[in-house]
Amino acid sequence: ICDFRSKEERKRQPNRLPRTANIQSVHLPIVSTVIEPTQAIARVMKGDICLFTSYFMIKSYIEKIDRFHTVWHRFFKRLSHQSARPLLFHCTAGKDRTGVCAALYLLSLGVSENQDIEDHALSNIYNANGIQKIEKTLSKVGLNPKDLRDYITAPKTAITATVEHIHQRYGSTRNYLIHKAGVEPDWLDKLAKELTEDIPN
Repeated sequence: ICDFRSKEERKRQPNRLPRTANIQSVHLPIVSTVIEPTQAIARVMKGDICLFTSYFMIKSYIEKIDRFHTVWHRFFKRLSHQSARPLLFHCTAGKDRTGVCAALYLLSLGVSENQDIEDHALSNIYNANGIQKIEKTLSKVGLNPKDLRDYITAPKTAITATVEHIHQRYGSTRNYLIHKAGVEPDWLDKLAKELTEDIPN
């Protein structure tokens, strides 16, 4: 299990793992340079929402690419070992840090950019109940959930901008992973061989 949360998040909501299971938990923190997630939540609940715009989310997603390349190195190194699979990765909301990781993973396997963006949007379907609960909580403290839509959902604008950023700055996801994150080409080739299959005509 790869956990992308901050120390504060892990302390607030510890993973509840079966003690009898042979599970290895790996901490790979991805924390915004602008604001730590638990502080962000506290700020929102106090009604201070001016920071959490669509622009903030786009910059936050792109930062996960440019600044946290060492995390992706460690993630792909671990993922390349069959003994580390099945592998689960998560953050708190399961859409931003987890979403960028899923994008890198899928794109590295050859999934199209459009399909990757559509995959990211599925978070809003599978997290619908959670989003509704958050919206009710926001309403109770006098906030309009629409004003925080990009912050509480998986924003298409952010993942699209991230995919475009990778393409424009690094040429491709593979180039990014190899030349920026230090991922070995053999790891990616091994993953493609072991985790994909040909579709018969």
